[in-house]
Amino acid sequence: MAFIVKGVAVCQNQDCGLTWPRDPVLEVACPTCKAPVGVGCKRPSGHSGPFIELHAERDLLADREGKYGPCPLGRCGRTSRSNPQASDTASGQFSLF
Repeated sequence: MAFIVKGVAVCQNQDCGLTWPRDPVLEVACPTCKAPVGVGCKRPSGHSGPFIELHAERDLLADREGKYGPCPLGRCGRTSRSNPQASDTASGQFSLF
């Protein structure tokens, strides 16, 4: 489960500390529910609210469009896919944020 962060977003990876003024997911329109830039995702019923999860496609789009920026540790998002040696391959875990 992933929810859109209200206010300053902080990377949860250990030793990172990267922050964004607002969740990078909000910097792109959602390709699934069509929520515009700056607006949270909606359920198929059209309802929205603070406990509505973001759509994975929106998170991936934000990453593809560079809204997260480069990972300073080289472990997340596009950086990890373009540089597999920098990823945590021992545990098999990869993270977008």
